[in-house]
Amino acid sequence: MKVRHLFSVLVLLLLTFSVKAQQGILKGYLRDSITHYPITNGTITNWNTQKKVKTDAKGFFYIEVTTNDQLHAQAPEYNNDTVQYTAFYTDTITLYLSPSGSLLPGVTVRAEYTKYQLDSMRRRRDFDTIRGNVVPVLGKAPPNGFGLNINLDRFYKKRYRQKAKADELFDRTEKQLYVDYRFSPQMVAYYTGLKGDPLRLFMYRYTPSYDWLRQHTSQQDVLLYINDRLKQFKDPQRANKKE
Repeated sequence: MKVRHLFSVLVLLLLTFSVKAQQGILKGYLRDSITHYPITNGTITNWNTQKKVKTDAKGFFYIEVTTNDQLHAQAPEYNNDTVQYTAFYTDTITLYLSPSGSLLPGVTVRAEYTKYQLDSMRRRRDFDTIRGNVVPVLGKAPPNGFGLNINLDRFYKKRYRQKAKADELFDRTEKQLYVDYRFSPQMVAYYTGLKGDPLRLFMYRYTPSYDWLRQHTSQQDVLLYINDRLKQFKDPQRANKKE
């Protein structure tokens, strides 16, 4: 009996040690499944403990885990995913999320509008609400009914100059968002097969301008452009001549 009792205690101690050994900090990266770009500001949730962490600019995160914990990964404009942590995981893992249709061009949310157009209208509405109303240059006619009352506040007061700068910044931002929408890395990776650093280099070299995209509004134009630039990218001599 004593031998059996000691054996039971030994097994219990070994199991306790094993469980403790499988508790710890899991480090990892959250990445786009198509481009392999890091996903920033993603959320990793341990459903067993309800603890949440955010990914940084490199998609990096770390979270407390125990064997069999359920880890839920999510990020805006990506499909969510859940994995189960096991003792076979390495110290650092990489989780991939597939982009939702909203990250790809040509997807319509309503029949008459693309997602970009809806987002752009929302941004404009929010921007106008934040900045307030712009004072008109020409005021109301003076009491005697003669002449025009010129409102010089718009030209000389600091707050109106700041509003003008805000308008300019908003327009530049909208142009960049339009370029990002029409020439997204997810779309380029899908058609070229490029990922990671090669994709970054391709995007750096060949992302078209806002004006070009506005002049070439069809998806077919963009695909032909990608095809031509991909030939240059894969042929360094031709690329150097082009540059």
